[in-house]
Amino acid sequence: MKSIKKRSKRLLADIKAAADRLAVMSADLELLQGLFETVVQIGDCAVKIAEQISAAHKTEAAATLAQSPELARLADFADLDAISLLEERIFAAQADLEEGESGRFFQQLLEK
Repeated sequence: MKSIKKRSKRLLADIKAAADRLAVMSADLELLQGLFETVVQIGDCAVKIAEQISAAHKTEAAATLAQSPELARLADFADLDAISLLEERIFAAQADLEEGESGRFFQQLLEK
């Protein structure tokens, strides 16, 4: 069985990679600006936690994780209902067709 330190570093690397992919997909899309900002923060938290774990002795990795404020932030992000927030934003944009927000979003999406 791998140590908590090794497993945590692997999971954090996966979180960082997923956040980076989402950041690339949501960058420069006005409608998804909030998502972009959130995934950048998630990636930053994952990096900071990985650094904290790397600096800790493997017998102290669990305690380091438990005391990490960045881990608490990741938990807060996990508790967000991001899909509902995104749906609300898209429906609000759709209702506001006079300003063309939906059209701009789809144009930006096509340009990606």
